[in-house]
Amino acid sequence: MLNKKWIEPLFFVILFGVIYLTPVEMAKLPVFSGQFNNLDGSLYAVRFMDVLVSTCLILFSSRYLIPNHIDLKSLLQMGIIFGVVLLLGSLFEYGWDELTLRVFNLPIGPGEVSDKMLMYTSRETMTLTILSGNVIVMIAGVFFGLARERNSQIRRQEKLELQNLEAEVKYLRSQLNPHFLFNSLNNIYAITQRNEDQEGSDALLRLSGLMRYMLYDSAGDSVGLNQEIEHLQNFMDLMLLKYERNNPPDIKFEIQGDTENYKVSPLILLPFVENAFKHGIDNHGKGFIHMNLVTSLDFIEFSLVNSRFPDRIATQEHRGIGLENVKRRLEHLYPNKHKLEINMTEKQYQVLMRISL
Repeated sequence: MLNKKWIEPLFFVILFGVIYLTPVEMAKLPVFSGQFNNLDGSLYAVRFMDVLVSTCLILFSSRYLIPNHIDLKSLLQMGIIFGVVLLLGSLFEYGWDELTLRVFNLPIGPGEVSDKMLMYTSRETMTLTILSGNVIVMIAGVFFGLARERNSQIRRQEKLELQNLEAEVKYLRSQLNPHFLFNSLNNIYAITQRNEDQEGSDALLRLSGLMRYMLYDSAGDSVGLNQEIEHLQNFMDLMLLKYERNNPPDIKFEIQGDTENYKVSPLILLPFVENAFKHGIDNHGKGFIHMNLVTSLDFIEFSLVNSRFPDRIATQEHRGIGLENVKRRLEHLYPNKHKLEINMTEKQYQVLMRISL
C-alpha cells in the first residue's frame, strides 16, 4: 500500500506531467520551443525537469508559506522566502535549459537557428516562460496550502467537539446530585459546630467552596482570576489536612501583580497543583511545592516547581490524564496565544504556562 506522505507528491507529478507533456504529444506537427524540439528529445528533457521543479515549488509553497499569524512581520517573512525560492527555482531551470542545449548540440548564440527548424517550416511553436510560470505555480501552492489548512481545522474542530461530547457524557454518568451533597455538607457542618470542632468546620467550608466552584462557578467559559486562586487555596488547605500541623510540607504560593480584572478558563491551573501534590509530596509530608503567579497587561504567567519521587509512579490508566486535558484545552481556548513548558529531572518537576491576553 502506498504511503500517505507520497500521495500528494505523486498527484502533482502526474498533474504537471499532463499539463506540460499533453500538448507535445497531441501535436500533429513537429513542436519547437525556442531551439528545443520533440524530434531529438531535447524538449522532453526540459519538460520533465519542469514537472519536477513545479512539483517541488508547489509542495514547498503549500507547506512552508502558510503563516501562523496574519501580521506585517509574518507576511514580510513569507514574501522574502517566496522571492528567494522563486529565484532559486528559476535559476535552476535556466541552468538546466542551458545544459540541455549543449548536451543536444543545439545553437546557443543569438540569432542562430538549428537545422531542424530550417527543415520543418511547418511546425508548432511553444514558449517556455520560466519566471512567470513559477510565480503561478507558487501562488497556486499557497492557495492549496490554505485550503488544506482550513480542511484540517474543520477536522480538528469536529474531533474536539466529539471529545467534549464524550467528556460531558462521562461527567453526567459520574455526577452525584449537587443539592444532596451540599445538604449533606451543611448537616455535617452543623454537627461539627455543635461539638465545637473548629478544624472540621473550616475543612467542610473549604470543601463546600471547592465543590461549589467545580459544579457551578466553573460552568461558564471564563471565571475571575481571583476565583481560580481561591479555589486553588481551598484545594491546598484540604490537601494539607492529612499532614502534621507542626511539620507541614514546604508549600509556597506567591502572587505578583494585580489579579482583580483578569479572566481565565476555569480549572486551568488545578491539574498542575493536583499533580504536584500527588507526585511531589510523600506520605510523611516530605517534599516541596513552590508556585508563582505573575500578571501583566498582556499576559498571565504561572510557574510551579515541585520535588519528585521517582518511586511514586501513577498507574497507566491515570498517568497524565489531567495534564493532557490541559494541553488540549489550551490549544482550543488560546490557539497561538499560549506557551506551556514542562521539564522533569530526577529530583524536580517544573511547569511554566503563559497565556497572552
